[in-house]
Amino acid sequence: MGFEVQQVRKLRAKLKPRNVRSRLVEGTELHYLEGWHVIAEANRIFGFDGWDRETVDSKCVWTKQNGARFSAAYLTRVRITVKAGETSIVREGSGAGEAHEATPGLAHDRAAKAAETDATKRALMTFGNAFGLSLYAGPAEPAPHRACNRSASGSGKSGTHPTNQRNRTAVEAGQAVLAGNTTETSTAPSTLPNWPEIDPLEEAARIAQARGRIDKSQLALSEPRRERDPDHLKRVASRPCLVCGRNRAQAHHLTYLQPRAMGRKVSDEFTVPLCSTHHRNLHASGNERGWWQVQGVDPEPAAKALWRDSHQAALQPNPDQVPTQEITAAEN
Repeated sequence: MGFEVQQVRKLRAKLKPRNVRSRLVEGTELHYLEGWHVIAEANRIFGFDGWDRETVDSKCVWTKQNGARFSAAYLTRVRITVKAGETSIVREGSGAGEAHEATPGLAHDRAAKAAETDATKRALMTFGNAFGLSLYAGPAEPAPHRACNRSASGSGKSGTHPTNQRNRTAVEAGQAVLAGNTTETSTAPSTLPNWPEIDPLEEAARIAQARGRIDKSQLALSEPRRERDPDHLKRVASRPCLVCGRNRAQAHHLTYLQPRAMGRKVSDEFTVPLCSTHHRNLHASGNERGWWQVQGVDPEPAAKALWRDSHQAALQPNPDQVPTQEITAAEN
């Protein structure tokens, strides 16, 4: 006996765009799912006692001390075992993790955990879209809204809703199809019937999102506004490094300009271009303010000028009059 019908439906479901994260790596935008979300999805689909994770191998492949900072890199192989009725399905995945911390123990601990999480995501990804398999075909798109038509007879109470009819047919036929029972005569179709693409809870969330989110920066106990603009990050990455002037740069977020938040970067308006060498050295320093002071560069005016330059077209009637002198002055 294989997976239950509801489990197959969840594994085949499209990814919700709100769960997909992205980051820029050397000018390329990568899409991914966070580790905690993948584990939560495994618990939701397979059950808390329906799957198991085993670290088969984990080894440190690189370690280095850079001043007062310690770096480590790990490679890990993880085995995932999922219960599917009376059988067990085993999948494996390999992952890598790297960390730069103030102590050797913390660096090794963070790197090992990052590698284990990466390997877990790769192993679970083989089960379907719910774990990010569809990301290799590009970012997920929201499902189109489809109206449900009731029976034309009377008020609709005497007729059968098409969605409910499909659900009942799938429940009756799905178990035999998934179990692979071909020895008994059955009238079940050779493939599962099409499930309705709209879930009531998902539809309610879509309607709530269409009505607009609350601007928490306007509340009495306000939170800092965190702007997100992928086009601005690409423009920042196209500028020369703020320290050495190299053309191939990356967009770096100035972390000290906003309060920290769990799993959230500062606003995209606080980004400056840095080459890969200086970007790596900054993260390894452990003290961003001190690092910028040693370089003799104040990045905040440059970040504000870049943000203003990116959005000047919306503020001025003539986009050709965008001032860029402030950016050049900040870089010098």
